[in-house]
Amino acid sequence: MIGEKNLKSIKAETEFIKETFKNESFVISQDLKSPIKEGVINLNKTSDNKHIDFNLQLQNNLDPNNLTFKKLGFDKNCRLISSNRTFVVPAKGVTNVKGKRFVSTNEITGEITTIYDEGFPLESMSNFRLILKIREEYFGTMFLGTEYSCDGVQYGLGLFKLLVENMEYQIFRHKKSIEQQIYLTIKCLNTINFQNFKDDCELILKSVGFLTGNWHQNEHYFFSYGSNDFKSFDFLYYKYSHDSIITNFEIINPQQFRSFIHTDPKNPPRLTSILFPEKILSTLVNKLKFKHELERTIELLIEGNEVRSPLIRCSIFSVALETVVSLIHSENKAFFKPIKKTEKLTPILNQFKDIAEREKDGFSALEYSSLLKKITYFNTPFNKDKFILAFELYKINLPEKYNVLLNTRNLFFHGKTPYEEGTLKSNIKDLHLEANRIHMLVSILILKYIGYRGHIKNQAAYRLESESFYNETDRQIEESAFYNI
Repeated sequence: MIGEKNLKSIKAETEFIKETFKNESFVISQDLKSPIKEGVINLNKTSDNKHIDFNLQLQNNLDPNNLTFKKLGFDKNCRLISSNRTFVVPAKGVTNVKGKRFVSTNEITGEITTIYDEGFPLESMSNFRLILKIREEYFGTMFLGTEYSCDGVQYGLGLFKLLVENMEYQIFRHKKSIEQQIYLTIKCLNTINFQNFKDDCELILKSVGFLTGNWHQNEHYFFSYGSNDFKSFDFLYYKYSHDSIITNFEIINPQQFRSFIHTDPKNPPRLTSILFPEKILSTLVNKLKFKHELERTIELLIEGNEVRSPLIRCSIFSVALETVVSLIHSENKAFFKPIKKTEKLTPILNQFKDIAEREKDGFSALEYSSLLKKITYFNTPFNKDKFILAFELYKINLPEKYNVLLNTRNLFFHGKTPYEEGTLKSNIKDLHLEANRIHMLVSILILKYIGYRGHIKNQAAYRLESESFYNETDRQIEESAFYNI
């Protein structure tokens, strides 16, 4: 039987999402005098739009040259007042305005991407939930979570819990069968500052996006509550974030991995043994809060998957590789030093510095500075060696073809490829596979950096094996579709 703590409900919130901003009229109020003050604004939100449309009737006609955000007054907060509620549209909350181009008008249309209840606790501590629409029916089932029930629907898996800076989060999805819509919910069981909650939600979604290839963003509906029983919400904060990135370029797939290892159907292993641990996901989110290089690396991986050009993908993923290796090197400099016996090296380098100082007058300022840098960084590994050493640090033995691939990163930095000039078009397919492999190499380093032990999907080999299966060919594939790391 599902425990009481795992009984969830988002019925009130999803019904509110469906109905709010549907042909609602308000009067605009602003502290400063502006053309939009006292205007009547009608809001209309359709399920297909990623924003709120508005139609605004001004008190007076305006010249077309005055239809700018600043001249209208949308560069400042404005209040939208009706008989039963008051919203606030913050500065930059309106992202598009339109009016007649050549004649004066008192009618303006546009789009709102940020709006919130006036009483929403922007500064004070409160309990919050984020709800957003997604399309992944089995979202969350790759994690070592638990069963739960939401509004009468039983889920055998998909509720997972994270600890982010001692704040406890729960994440789950729910499908409303009538409207065929899937909702993703992130809630914090602790009272928290709203900005911190927003930041944590972004990092959670970004971390999951790294593992699945799907970074869910689009429209965010934030709800505030008086207590962490989440039975009744108080206020809403609506924001259109960015377009979601949906590529399905996953690096973790427990179900496929279980099939890959050819388990005995009479004695299958427990599925939970190969699910992604919640603790490791928590570690990733916490790392992203403070390791900005790591966050940039993950963004490069996720956004790079949307790019169609394999050459650009290789270049983007090579930058990601450089970024994460630099982070690992900065935290493990002793391991990366070519000469380990630094106690013997130090006096030698000091002698070099003394000689350089004595001969200083024989060099220009630039030459002397260059000489000192060479001495200072004498025991720093070459860039080429850093990449190999990063994998050695985590005891990852790469097949030779991957070691060769690591050495190509400098080519992509200079707009070149591993192929002869003029042959790129005939090697597009292979270059796509190389991009996938670089992506996997970066992902391995990230996963080991956060302490993960388990499987990782090799999209390049998986693609080759799938083609071989469907085309019924006997092509020999020299790499595995999954690796244990």
